[in-house]
Amino acid sequence: MEKQKNFIQQFLSKEAECWTKEELGDLDAFNQAVRELYVMGTDDMDEAFGIFEKDKLVEDDDPMAYSPGYLFKISQYRNGDYGTLWVAYTSYKNPYGSINETRMTRGFILAEIADQLKIIGAMSVALSDLDMKPVAWEKSVYNPKDLSIYDLGEFVAAERYAVPQDDGFSLEDYRADK
Repeated sequence: MEKQKNFIQQFLSKEAECWTKEELGDLDAFNQAVRELYVMGTDDMDEAFGIFEKDKLVEDDDPMAYSPGYLFKISQYRNGDYGTLWVAYTSYKNPYGSINETRMTRGFILAEIADQLKIIGAMSVALSDLDMKPVAWEKSVYNPKDLSIYDLGEFVAAERYAVPQDDGFSLEDYRADK
């Protein structure tokens, strides 16, 4: 899963680069970074990434340099419709100092399309309405309709890279063979 690990780490770095360039106010560099990020996903996933090309930027007086999110694990599945799928479990960008510093908060579903890895789906952690604690994975509205995060196919293997904090969800999900 080295290829998938390198791919998702490049994606997380490009995402952080986009947010940093937005704060620096360099419109051309920002829009170029966003276009490079979009190439890493299918066309439907552009909006799921949550960052968009702009016509104008406002330079921040105290710009922040964003750090890539953490990669916790990658799980591999055999799927009847998509062939081999991988799910990369990550945190949000700029994890340092945030409340979600080392929690699993996002997952990206990867597949090979025309011999290239692409992000074909995304998921995020759903929070309980009662106490705002993480409770389950929630799929993005931009995912393909036939791709269910609760039925990715037959689990094959997982590689674990960094241990998330125990928030009652992240550590349990990290340890699970799924």
